[in-house]
Amino acid sequence: MKVDLDEVDQNSVITDENEQKAVLSAWIVKTYKEFIKNLLSNFEGRDIALKIGSLRILMSLVKKEGAFLCRRSKIYTFPKSLFEKIVEKLIQEPSLEDEGGALENGRKADYDPIKKKSVESTGKNSDLSKKYEDIAQRTFEVLKNIKGIGKTEEIGKLFWIAAPEKSEKKAGVFKSHSHRRMFSEAWLSLMRIPLPVELYKMILMVMHRRILPGMHDPCLLMDFLTESYDSGGPVSLLALNGLFTLITEYNLTYPEFYTKLYAMFDKNLLQVKYRSRFFRLADTFLSSSHLPSYLVAAFIKRLSRISLTASPSALVIVAPFIYNLLKRHPTCMILIHRADSEDSPSSLEKDPYDFNEPDPAKSNALESSLWEILPIQNHYYSNISIMASIFNEPFKSSEYLLEDFLDHTYSTMISAETAKQIKKQPALSDPAPTSFFRSGEVLGDIFSLD
Repeated sequence: MKVDLDEVDQNSVITDENEQKAVLSAWIVKTYKEFIKNLLSNFEGRDIALKIGSLRILMSLVKKEGAFLCRRSKIYTFPKSLFEKIVEKLIQEPSLEDEGGALENGRKADYDPIKKKSVESTGKNSDLSKKYEDIAQRTFEVLKNIKGIGKTEEIGKLFWIAAPEKSEKKAGVFKSHSHRRMFSEAWLSLMRIPLPVELYKMILMVMHRRILPGMHDPCLLMDFLTESYDSGGPVSLLALNGLFTLITEYNLTYPEFYTKLYAMFDKNLLQVKYRSRFFRLADTFLSSSHLPSYLVAAFIKRLSRISLTASPSALVIVAPFIYNLLKRHPTCMILIHRADSEDSPSSLEKDPYDFNEPDPAKSNALESSLWEILPIQNHYYSNISIMASIFNEPFKSSEYLLEDFLDHTYSTMISAETAKQIKKQPALSDPAPTSFFRSGEVLGDIFSLD
């Protein structure tokens, strides 16, 4: 049951028994409403400390008002009207650092206000104006800080608003499925509207950790995730985690999953921001021993081909990744042991592998060889060339731990090189320089490198 002090009729307070008490009660109710109005108006200013303080006071009033309503009605009730006003201010005004923590305290009470306001604030105008984007962003900030309740998780007894001892135990607030349903509807309401690209990516990034575990029916997100996966680019990379969770944990089938994953191995893959995240997932997807050899071989060939134009920081992951795939799927070892016959052209002259073929089954990868490894073995950066030389040795080593190679950048590589200790100084015909420019040079007077 949800009621509010706003619904209390002031005229009903006035009784014939005591006119003075009635007048006092009416004044208290009026003053209380003015106090709440003043606290809500503080959200419109720029003083962050004042906003956070007002938010904490308002949440304490939610608790007090709820306790009053519970005593008055003898069943569990929640001050929905006051809570809606708070949420409305949070998503309409600049977001607060403490907003998620404060609303988390009230998460066991109701998800309806968040769901309702996210729909109202975004459904009125389909044009993505600046204000529209801000409201969508703040709605996301509120929702992502509300932890969902798992299927096997029981509703605890510690509510933000204490339940009456003799309350109705069948009320929705005591049932986990009720919380999961409201949690689901709140997120789905946000996902149904056109979202800014960056916010779209942020939702996908928290999908498998924050959203899916608390959903009443995770299958409802299948359309959202498949559309994201089919869109291409970084969005596809970010959708992989959530989609894989639905496939592995909820037994959902996705046609041509590996064909679309194969298409994501393009020349831009090794340059994108979420490269490390993608390789972690790709390693998981390709870990099954039941995958056909032609499919694994196609992934190996495609990755080795795009590595020919990759930067050194991205190239670090290629050799360990391919090595692990060959280790798991010995039938693909023919890619590095294939010998050219006398009457057939060299693999360097005519490669049977078709890089432009979208279907890995038709790419002829198993008929090719890993000639792309040779340029990597002659790379100018010694660490990469040494790592690529592992294909010249027997495959006796265990699989590499990919985490050791995923997060390399030019910065980390330069730091590693400059931190090396030279055991023996090289012989120089001239004394070792102590500055970038020689003494007396004109450039030394123009530039200062101190």
